[in-house]
Amino acid sequence: MYFFVVNSVSGNGRGKEVWSYVEKKLNKMNVPYQAEFTQRAGHATRIVKSAVRQPDIKAIVAIGGDGTVNEVGSGLIGTNIPMGYIPAGTGNDFALANRIPFDPYLALDRVLEHNVQRIDTADLGDRKMIGFMGIGFDGKVAEMVNRSSKKKWLGRLTYVLEGLKLLRSFQPDQFTLTIDGKSYEYDGAWLVAVTNIPNLGGGMKICPSAIVDDGQLDVCCVQNLTQGELLRVIPSVYKGKHTNHPSIKFHRGKEITIHSRSPLPIHVDGEVVLQPPLSIKVNPRSLSII
Repeated sequence: MYFFVVNSVSGNGRGKEVWSYVEKKLNKMNVPYQAEFTQRAGHATRIVKSAVRQPDIKAIVAIGGDGTVNEVGSGLIGTNIPMGYIPAGTGNDFALANRIPFDPYLALDRVLEHNVQRIDTADLGDRKMIGFMGIGFDGKVAEMVNRSSKKKWLGRLTYVLEGLKLLRSFQPDQFTLTIDGKSYEYDGAWLVAVTNIPNLGGGMKICPSAIVDDGQLDVCCVQNLTQGELLRVIPSVYKGKHTNHPSIKFHRGKEITIHSRSPLPIHVDGEVVLQPPLSIKVNPRSLSII
């Protein structure tokens, strides 16, 4: 039996619409399933931890955005039950990175094919990271996107529009990164991103060399750019063509600590949840996905 965890309010209501399509196809195909709807932040993880006790669960499938992926995946880390995903959020970066179709029917077909792959995750204290996190400019943009009433209709474009709004008022900060014991100082930094997948922010290939199962986390730091320079760089990030820019630095490691001079918003898989300082440790091949 397939167990579906549905975030009906993700993407300003798109989760509910996607589930209606999926439910009809499941019934038409006579696929045994069970579904439960999330009610609040963190509820999906509790649903999953209860569901995994059932003896006949083939997979648990998240329907929602990257935040729903985080909660469902967090409940499955360390188990042998795989996670499926049917995208219904704003950014859907996990789907993009893992070539999961955005079309609900095609995504369901992939789930039912049941090809299992093990991927890395990361520990951030009591919280888990499945795909990506960021602090600074992109953390603030994620905060603004989550509050936007336009994201259902604009989708990924919401990230661009909110970023443009923020550009004039955001002040770069000072960061200290410690990566596998080695420290790096960055002043005038716009953001630091740590990823297990290449993209975040609705398709920006911030760490284009990131691999989901290599036992490493990829780090990108953007510093010493004027507002105009940052604006000119952003289009190249969507194509992953920013890697040779002198103001953009990359690292890779297994254990990372981030300190910022000022308190700044941090997003983990698109949800703003933490404040620095922050320690991140890779958890190799700890989650099964289909």
